[in-house]
Amino acid sequence: MKGGVSSWLRSNWFVLGVLAAVGIGLWQPTVVAVLTAHGGITRGITAALFLIVGLTLPTERIGEGLRQTRLHLLVQTTVFVIGPLYFALTADWLAPVLGEGFVIGVYALAVLPTTVSSCIVFTQATGGNTVGTIFNSVVANVVGVFLAPLLLSLLLQTGGAALPRDEITRIATGVALTMLLPVILGQLARGLIRPLIVRNKRRLGVVSNLLILCIVASSVAAGTANARFPIGGSATALRFVYVAASHVLLVTVVYALARAIGLDRENRISAMFAAPQKTLVAGAPLLTTYFATTPELLGAALLPLLMYHVCQLIVASFIRATFLRGKPQPGSPVQ
Repeated sequence: MKGGVSSWLRSNWFVLGVLAAVGIGLWQPTVVAVLTAHGGITRGITAALFLIVGLTLPTERIGEGLRQTRLHLLVQTTVFVIGPLYFALTADWLAPVLGEGFVIGVYALAVLPTTVSSCIVFTQATGGNTVGTIFNSVVANVVGVFLAPLLLSLLLQTGGAALPRDEITRIATGVALTMLLPVILGQLARGLIRPLIVRNKRRLGVVSNLLILCIVASSVAAGTANARFPIGGSATALRFVYVAASHVLLVTVVYALARAIGLDRENRISAMFAAPQKTLVAGAPLLTTYFATTPELLGAALLPLLMYHVCQLIVASFIRATFLRGKPQPGSPVQ
C-alpha cells in the first residue's frame, strides 16, 4: 500500500503541484507578489523556461513543425472563430444566470489570443509539436493585438477601439524578449553543448516543471490581487462552473477536430494546448487599455479571464499526465 501511494505521488506530483500553486496564488496573492518582485522575477523565470525550450528543442525538427498547415489552421480558427462564437452564443443564452457584467467579461475572454508561455511549455513537457505551438502563439498574439479589440467591439456593438501604438509596441517587445530571444539563444547554445544537454535532459525537465509551478502561482496571484478575485457565493460558483465546463468542452472539440483532420499525436497535443487557452499575461493589459474610459467595467471584464486561467492550468496538468501515462517517456518529461 505504501509503495502504491509513493508511486502515485511520483506519477502525479506535477498535477498536485499545479493545484497547490493555484491555491497559494489565490490564498496569499500579496505574499507571492512580493516574493516575485511584482512580476519582475516572473519575467526572468519565463525567459529561463524558454531558454530550456530552446536547449531541448531538436533543431532538425523545426522545419517539420512549421510545415504543419492543418495544425495552424485549426488553432487560429479556434482562437478567433470557434471560441468567440461559442462564448457569444452561450453567454448570451445564460445572461439571466451569469449577469450582464459577467457576460461582458466573457465576451472579453472570447476574443483573446492563446497563451504566451503555458501552452508552449505544456506542449513540450507532454511531447507535442513545440515548434508548431510557438509559431501559433506568436501569430495569435501579434494578430490578436489588432483583432481582439475589433472583435470585442463587434460583440459589444460599440465602435472599434484600437490600441495605442505604444501598447502594441510594448506587447510585441515583451513577446520577443521573453519568448523568441531565449528560444533562439537556447538553439545556438544547443549547437555547442548538445551532448551535455542530452545527458542532463532529465534534470532540465525537473527544473522546467518547477519553473512552471512558480509561474502558475505568480500569474494567479497577480490577477487575484489586481482584480479582487471573489471567492464564495452561489453566483460565483455557477460562473466558475460555466467557465470550467466551457474550457473542457473546447479542449474536447479541438481534440475531436484534430483527429478528424488526421493530425498525429504530437500535433493533437499542440492543438489541445494552443487552441483553447487564453492569455492572461497579454490579456490583462489589453483589456485594461480597452476599458480605460470605462473603468467600472474592468473588474467584470477580468473576472472570467482569471477563472479561465485557473481552469486551463489545472486541465493542462491533467492532459499532460494523461498523455504521458498513455505513452511513457523515459527520463525527463521534457522532449
